[in-house]
Amino acid sequence: MTQYSLVPGFRHRPSAQRGMTIWSLFYVLVTLGLIGLVAAKSLPVYLNAYDVRETIEWAAAQPKLVNASAPEIQAAIQRRFDAGYVTNINGRDVAVSKVAGGREISVVYEVRRPMLFNVSLVYAFEEKARLTGTNAE
Repeated sequence: MTQYSLVPGFRHRPSAQRGMTIWSLFYVLVTLGLIGLVAAKSLPVYLNAYDVRETIEWAAAQPKLVNASAPEIQAAIQRRFDAGYVTNINGRDVAVSKVAGGREISVVYEVRRPMLFNVSLVYAFEEKARLTGTNAE
């Protein structure tokens, strides 16, 4: 089988074209670096969001908070945030509202983390829970 080329006298040999070039290696390393940077910037944000979710669920299950006022609920949540090193929001950001059949606590917030130069990562979170007071403690 003869392989033809546009250049006279040049035969294309597939065996001569193997492996990565320096540019493709550079591209792969830059891509992996960017993915690693995004992961490194995102991990603390998601760990903090997990703590916020756990605190909202904890507050919703506390029997003493079912009939408490909104500032009392916010103060209890703030104490829990302080103990868990939650830095993205504070207890005053938590809304206590009346819904059909009871009350609900909720929080909606955004976290912005700078990535490179003027590029930032934006994370949006929304957590809510109904005050039930079903904790068995």
